[in-house]
Amino acid sequence: MSTLVASVAAYTVLLTLLVAVGEHLSRPAALATALAAHRVVPAPAAVAAVVIAAEGLLGAAGVLALLRDDGGRLLGVVLAGGAALLAGYAGYGLYLRSTGRAVPCGCSRVEVPMSGWVVARAATLAGAALIGSLLSGAVLPVWRADAALAVVLLAAATFTALLAHLPAAMHQPNAQHPPTRVGRGGVPG
Repeated sequence: MSTLVASVAAYTVLLTLLVAVGEHLSRPAALATALAAHRVVPAPAAVAAVVIAAEGLLGAAGVLALLRDDGGRLLGVVLAGGAALLAGYAGYGLYLRSTGRAVPCGCSRVEVPMSGWVVARAATLAGAALIGSLLSGAVLPVWRADAALAVVLLAAATFTALLAHLPAAMHQPNAQHPPTRVGRGGVPG
């Protein structure tokens, strides 16, 4: 059971990091623009470049670690770094939420405001990275192509897609208006 949990957690985190890099590179100015709007970090463009590079390095090192047969040592280090990065994202998001800044998160190509869902996604991924790091020796390597790896890859792809779209799916731009109650005959009442 720990093999399945550790593998899905590790592959989900690594796939998410790689997808994030791809999204950031497809709209290079989006993260820097969002960081500038947050008014928290100095030199938003430089911070954005460092963040994107960190995601890319961790993702690439994670893929390399999955190709190696070292008992999960490199993967454990990579996922620990991912846990720290993602926990930092969650903390940053919590800070922005506590200051009432409803500005774009800058975390994807889609303009989504910083919300509790963005924070929850980062915290969930940080937890998954921590689990993968602690159980890195049990993670299925890429070169072990069998049914178990296929299940892990399908589950990781599913969780990555769900987590990627969670903040946008839960965003309710008109949340300040209560839903219209419908009376008899479909007439608002």
